[in-house]
Amino acid sequence: MNREYIDSIIRMVANTGAVRTVYHSDTESGVFAQQLVIATFSELFRHEFPETKWVNGGLISLNTSIDEGAATYAFTELIASGRAAIVADNSNDLPAAEVTGRNNIRAVHTIADYVTYSTQEIRSSRMNGMFDIAQEKARSAREAMDRTLDDLIRSGSPQHSLEGIVNHTGIIVANAVTGNWQTATALQIVADVTTAINTIMNQSDGVETPVNVLFDVASFTRLSTLQNSVASDITVLDYLKMAFPMVTRWDWEPGLKDVSATGGASMLVYNPDPMKIRAVIPMGMRALPPQQDDLNFRLAFEMRFGGVMAPRPRSVLRLDGV
Repeated sequence: MNREYIDSIIRMVANTGAVRTVYHSDTESGVFAQQLVIATFSELFRHEFPETKWVNGGLISLNTSIDEGAATYAFTELIASGRAAIVADNSNDLPAAEVTGRNNIRAVHTIADYVTYSTQEIRSSRMNGMFDIAQEKARSAREAMDRTLDDLIRSGSPQHSLEGIVNHTGIIVANAVTGNWQTATALQIVADVTTAINTIMNQSDGVETPVNVLFDVASFTRLSTLQNSVASDITVLDYLKMAFPMVTRWDWEPGLKDVSATGGASMLVYNPDPMKIRAVIPMGMRALPPQQDDLNFRLAFEMRFGGVMAPRPRSVLRLDGV
């Protein structure tokens, strides 16, 4: 989902032959007509959306090993149980060790969108010479797909049996003791974050160690500017980084602003190791052959998504009420 990925999508659109066409709209066509009589800057100013951090692969592993034709996929969990014991040399009553397991089956769904355009609009864009409208349309389709996929990795789609990281079955969900970090003191915020990180370690007897801590944007900006104490010249975020050296990524994620049980902001604490959690993407974004309707064309895109799988959901904690 990086720059190379974007370029491959644009090349894919060009190779379909769809570069002869564009979205049919009187309003959009007016943009080209206006530029015949209005002096225009040569730069393009594209509207920017919040970064799709989940799709970019930096926050979670993206697994593409599942065959793109699969309607479902499965993974098996094994659990070893039992303890040894001190016994007599001639004992015939030894304690048993055992292995149990379960097979988890998950659904895979198609995500799709499309763009349309006309032959005249492609001619107009070429005459204008500022940009290739087909490539811009491909870019918009990719961005729409990325934003949807980003939401699905974060929050899933319960009606389609797709789980996201913040609401996956089995993760730890807790409420901040103080909360309301926009007005809470530095001491109160530190106490909330400390409790969240320690909860994962304590509940797993140290088996699970957090590596990533994500905040909503408003919380991150406050923690990164709020003085930790009157006698200190560091911020709350600086203090937390020193207090928890095992956490290597402290970051913001825009979508965490409304994922709590009450629709408010949450903090996410987790380990992104792919053996603990990963997003399943059997097929990346792909362009279908363009469909012609007289002078208009429609170009569809699709991909396949299997939700987030978390063999170790207790390595994830969502803290609500921040």
